[in-house]
Amino acid sequence: MSTASRTPWIVGAVALVLAQGCAGQPIRRHPESQRAALGLYLRGLMLERSSELPDALKAYEQAAERDARSPFLHVRIGATQVRLGQPEQALKSFQRALASDPTNRDAWRWIAMLQTSQGNIEGAIRAYQQLLEQEPADQFLLSALADLYVLQGDLTQAVSLYEQLAQHDDASAQLHFNLGVLYGRLNQFERAVQELSRAVELSPDSADMRVALGLTHEIRQHPDEAVRQYEEAIRLDPLNPRVYPHAARVYAAQQRWPEAVADYQAILDLAPKDLEAVNGLVHAWIAQRKFGPAQTLLAHQLSISGRRTELYLILGLLYQEADAPLEALRAFEQAVALQGASATAHFYCGVQLDRMGRHAEARRELQQTVELEPSHADALNYLGYLDIDEGINLPQAKALVERALAIDPDNGAYVDSLGWAYFKMGNLPEAIRQLERAAELLETDPTIFEHLGDAYARRGDTARAQAAWRTALELDATLDLVRYKLDMLTDQRAREVKVP
Repeated sequence: MSTASRTPWIVGAVALVLAQGCAGQPIRRHPESQRAALGLYLRGLMLERSSELPDALKAYEQAAERDARSPFLHVRIGATQVRLGQPEQALKSFQRALASDPTNRDAWRWIAMLQTSQGNIEGAIRAYQQLLEQEPADQFLLSALADLYVLQGDLTQAVSLYEQLAQHDDASAQLHFNLGVLYGRLNQFERAVQELSRAVELSPDSADMRVALGLTHEIRQHPDEAVRQYEEAIRLDPLNPRVYPHAARVYAAQQRWPEAVADYQAILDLAPKDLEAVNGLVHAWIAQRKFGPAQTLLAHQLSISGRRTELYLILGLLYQEADAPLEALRAFEQAVALQGASATAHFYCGVQLDRMGRHAEARRELQQTVELEPSHADALNYLGYLDIDEGINLPQAKALVERALAIDPDNGAYVDSLGWAYFKMGNLPEAIRQLERAAELLETDPTIFEHLGDAYARRGDTARAQAAWRTALELDATLDLVRYKLDMLTDQRAREVKVP
């Protein structure tokens, strides 16, 4: 059909729209105004197609003056104002359209898009809800509204809409992926696995979907299934350094050091300065007591990356584990020198100074840490514990520990510090209560069990004291003082036994 033959149909259709104003309205009684409005609309349309937007807008506005109740014209004016970068005026135009026709879908769609682009999530949600009332099965509207609920943080509403979309036979892998991620965020991990597994079935070559499924299995403490998905992601995208850390993390948690080392090394082959991989690889070697390769790696990193604070921190931790205190201190001091505002650098420097018996200097570094980062929970606890262990400034020290616990209330080390503070302050019942909780939270810390044994012994509960001290020795056989206390308590009980 030629353009010429189509023109009368277009003019007739437009005339009908302008004459009616909106569906269901009676035909207007002023045909001359309608014809004038139509002419101005067509003039505006031609100007718009010629990219003469300001003149087109004038023509549309003049048309609307002659047919003010036409929602079609107000929508056209609003759309042109959007293109001219006049969002506030456009919103008013769309609202005028709705004043004539409250169900006008074009006006609501424009409002929804405009509110979304301006970050007005509430307004965009209201607009999409109005559209869904008219078109409840529209998949685009369902998807757009679900995405807005995600942005708003209303994940339950988002899941409900995604579930509706997932009922369709043509539901995409991306839809199941989004739904699985949402279930994961809601801690509904079984449903998350179901949806992510479906996404992987529909898109088996997607490394990202396999990583998401692996992460969900990892959270559910199914490491073998997690690593299977991670390895498949690596096979699918072997040149992507972002897929390797997941498998390496699981291998390290399982103490499968050769596999962990191989994956961290693969990252460095692809991204030679990746700090996360350097850190992971160094810790894997430390766990195997292979200090030489770790030191060689860090020397190489310092040569190619320059003097980076993070590298000196890792180097200091390496020397700590290798029982080289002076070298560890020098590394931490280098980190402080490079970045004096680094709370982490000051903290590790303070810890090392304390381990070397330089307690006054350690306190200064830890105080500097807290000044730089008042919410540094480890520094607050460490600084408080130093005074608690010496039995000085106990109220202030206890307050520091309580600040740390406010940040991390289930940290076993912090709970132990609080219990030890109560012990030093003579509040034995509260000390035992806190120390017993610390032992439940952190079952592998010998210091906690030593403290608990001391508290039981002071209460006169020798059986529990012996049990706690024995546990401390099982965790660390080098605790000679604990062994001495246990022997003394055993000898005392033997002397109290009456021989017949």
